[in-house]
Amino acid sequence: MTEVPSKEELSKLPFMKSDLDIEKRVEDLLERLRIDEKFRLFSGTKRFFTKPIQRLGIPYFKMCDGPHGIGPHSTNNIKCTYFPTGICRTATWNPDLAREFGIALAQEIREIGYYMSLGPGINIIRTPLCGRNFEYQTEDPYLNKIMAISIVRALQNKRIAACVKHYVCNNQETNRFTVSSEVSERALQEIYLPAFEATVSEADAWSIMSCYNKVNGVYGCENENLIIERLRNLLLTNNWHLLPY
Repeated sequence: MTEVPSKEELSKLPFMKSDLDIEKRVEDLLERLRIDEKFRLFSGTKRFFTKPIQRLGIPYFKMCDGPHGIGPHSTNNIKCTYFPTGICRTATWNPDLAREFGIALAQEIREIGYYMSLGPGINIIRTPLCGRNFEYQTEDPYLNKIMAISIVRALQNKRIAACVKHYVCNNQETNRFTVSSEVSERALQEIYLPAFEATVSEADAWSIMSCYNKVNGVYGCENENLIIERLRNLLLTNNWHLLPY
């Protein structure tokens, strides 16, 4: 068994120094992680918790649901504020109110010792039959973008990570693990993608959750065009190349 360093030994490592550039800290940590430890970070130890890496002093990363406040199901039934749902907040057309919501939510998440909000949910509302319309925001791409930017910025200004979801075209709950959303390139560019693009390029979203469904026959989390050619390219270059689908 690998010996776990003391807190004093860990504190001297570059990735633990808060005054060091964040990119250098990340590079140092990645070099120290073994391949098996990197794989461990891909899965959770229980719902809403990542696995800790004790050897390097990496604790559980705690995430809570969701788009309209801390979900009791994700925090062992901790009582928190039930904020207005996404569709209600967005109906105000008020980005300042969205910012206040983000600040209040971040404060509650920080209070219970968690680090990420699994939200906002910014899928476009395309049909009244979608089971998650209440937590999504709107059918209007521009309004969707403006409100999402305010929430993400507010959360992350308080050092709580936003997890923008569900990328992309999560149009229905019925058969959501098997259904394929068939979408044209024009609809993707004009309707579905603008808010996701904006939360990355204008709000520096720290995480994105992929959709459960397929998009044009390929699952969202396996979709090379969506994940690699569009999203990762945007993260690396800050330039959203809308390539032919």
